[in-house]
Amino acid sequence: MELIYFSSSEKTDFHPLLVGHYVCPSNNTFGPHVRDYHLIHMVLRGKGTIYNDRGAHAVSGGELFIIREGEVTTYVADKDDPWEYTWIGFTGSRVSLFNDAPDVFETPGDLDVKLCEYVKRDEKSIDIYLSILYELIYHLFSSQREEHQDERVREVHRFIKYNYMNNISVSSLASLFGFDRSYLYRIFKQRYGLSPKEYLTQVRLDKGKWLLSMGHSVAESAYIVGYPDAFSFSKAYKKRYGTPPSRDKLSAKD
Repeated sequence: MELIYFSSSEKTDFHPLLVGHYVCPSNNTFGPHVRDYHLIHMVLRGKGTIYNDRGAHAVSGGELFIIREGEVTTYVADKDDPWEYTWIGFTGSRVSLFNDAPDVFETPGDLDVKLCEYVKRDEKSIDIYLSILYELIYHLFSSQREEHQDERVREVHRFIKYNYMNNISVSSLASLFGFDRSYLYRIFKQRYGLSPKEYLTQVRLDKGKWLLSMGHSVAESAYIVGYPDAFSFSKAYKKRYGTPPSRDKLSAKD
């Protein structure tokens, strides 16, 4: 087993405390144990299981598992294919960032190999391990940010779908859901093929067309779907469908 320790510090966002590497024997068990720092194991090859208060989590080569400060954990190497892993323990003022992270995660890139090589070379530069830690943090949480962002875009889509009759603008949507206006435009169009304004118009006009077919007047339909007057509704309607709403209203009567 290779192991390197660093002096403790909690004045920075993140501070490496120890790094190591171990080729585990069959059924090798560590724990139950509680730590006063956070610890990430990156499995190079083989497999095993980590147990915590959220259950049992199988981990194999190319994945990592997170152990948080203060939680009781036990981890066991597989009987037939025991794991080899490298790890980094750390503290700092922002370690709570990991509280909502998954217990098991795919190791990004070749960070496991890099960390292992530095440990084997007995590299003592804390800056090297800090850079690996920050790169790891970036990859771990960038995907979560993307998932969260995607859910927020879906919320915008749902909001428009069910609130089209209200006074909605792209600026108000951006403010409500915490987006920059131009950024919301870009990611919404990337996901749905329409800008938020185009989607709002589509929902309003499709609903207006249905209202006309049910016998509502042009003015009534315009008001119900959120247009300020019949003229602006008619202009948008003709642009979308190629015919004025009054003609579709007459067709509905026929």
